[in-house]
Amino acid sequence: MRRAAALAVLAVLTGCQDRAPLPALHGIASIDFCADQMVLGLLPKSRIRAVSFEADSDVSFAVPRAKGLARLRPQLEDIVALRPAVVVRSYGGDGRLDRQLAAMGIKIVQLGFPASLADARADMLRVGGELGADAEARALVAGFDRELAEARRAPAKGTALYITPGDVTTGPGSLVAEVMGAAGYSPYRAAPGWGSLPVEDMVRRPPDAVFRAFFDSPRYRQDYWTSSRHPVVARATHGARDVEVPGAWLACGNWLMGHAVTELAKAR
Repeated sequence: MRRAAALAVLAVLTGCQDRAPLPALHGIASIDFCADQMVLGLLPKSRIRAVSFEADSDVSFAVPRAKGLARLRPQLEDIVALRPAVVVRSYGGDGRLDRQLAAMGIKIVQLGFPASLADARADMLRVGGELGADAEARALVAGFDRELAEARRAPAKGTALYITPGDVTTGPGSLVAEVMGAAGYSPYRAAPGWGSLPVEDMVRRPPDAVFRAFFDSPRYRQDYWTSSRHPVVARATHGARDVEVPGAWLACGNWLMGHAVTELAKAR
């Protein structure tokens, strides 16, 4: 009897006794801004375990939909503690995270980085399929397609200058340029890619429209003293159509870009 008791004590002290099983993996978690949008757009709250802390900066879309959900950092230890069955990510987490989570049996759904509206459409359908939300993805894509089709019926409207708080604008070849094109505008910046605001050009040749984004979130307000607030810019764009959309509509390649197309297309 004493021998059995001693062996039991030894087992406790050496950690040899059976451990309680870990909780089963369940639910879906997103770990960055764009993943939050996709998860909140496709899934009911009952399937979502957590969203990232970046959801709190997406005031136009994620904040009202993420109310009551836990917040999660894109760190292995935090994800392991939550034990979701699926993690959705865009850029969140480091390069080792996929391998580490896969080793634990956690599925990773990686968002794409769309370079065109067609890419965005395909990515929504793919991710919806991987999350078991095919019908929801098809519904979002159908709405996206309707918005693009309606906007493209309008005649060409001239040039649109894209303005952000960081003085960044874009020319042909970007996803934002495709948004402007779908709304009937060509980018004011003729050079492809991204660059600073062409203030001198604007004085000589004002744009037909000004397309503003990211002015709604403190996260993107880099400096009050920027060219986008310069009096010269204000005078050069005084007679232009002025459209401002939430930055969240353009931050990620998904159905929200359709809302931006609609707003820009209906500008008078």
